Amino acid sequence: MRGVSTLVVVLMLSASLTGCFGDDPAPPEPEEEGLPAGWFVTGGDGLPVDVEALNLSFVFSNVGEDGAEPSIGITSSGCMFFTAFEKVMRSCDYGQTWDHMNSIWQHPSTSDPWLWVDPVTDRIFDVQMVGLLTTWIAWSDDDGLNWLGNPHDSGPIPLNDHIKLGSGPWTDDGYGLAGGLTSSVYETAVYFCYNKGIGIFCYTSFDGGASFEVGGLVFGLVTTNGGL
Repeated sequence: MRGVSTLVVVLMLSASLTGCFGDDPAPPEPEEEGLPAGWFVTGGDGLPVDVEALNLSFVFSNVGEDGAEPSIGITSSGCMFFTAFEKVMRSCDYGQTWDHMNSIWQHPSTSDPWLWVDPVTDRIFDVQMVGLLTTWIAWSDDDGLNWLGNPHDSGPIPLNDHIKLGSGPWTDDGYGLAGGLTSSVYETAVYFCYNKGIGIFCYTSFDGGASFEVGGLVFGLVTTNGGL
């Protein structure tokens, strides 16, 4: 009987020591800190960058106007602008209140609005497509208090759609020489493009969008994605 008791003790000691000499289970790998699924941060070139996202909060602001395909821009004064169809709306109090800034006489109607704020000069461009025949381009240099404008004739073929206007620095290639000579008139180059059905047409302005004398049908990357 004593032998049996000794055997039981030995077995119990063996069982208790098994865990001491065996391999311990590997601890769980720490989760890598990162952005939630579907979040990403990009650099100035549009490519992802490994930096912490800004802690942003958004507040809904009811403008009180309808507006399809709106564009938004902000001047260095902090005033925000966007298009509510043919109306240019402005807020200078962080979106708490909005005012209609432009006159209906600057363009008789709209079927495709576009707005651009030149980040260098603060010029606000209000671009309104009038049917499929032409586009009315207006601009303001004083946060929307006063406007000038001209229609841009799209030519004899009655089609002028998917209008886009933007601006950028003059380069050493292409229109660089002319841009240098006219930089005293307006600091940046202004480009205006639209879809004419048969292709994409782009023009350059040397006078800040008052006229577009150079340009025409373009080819290459700009014509991809259905000309949008």
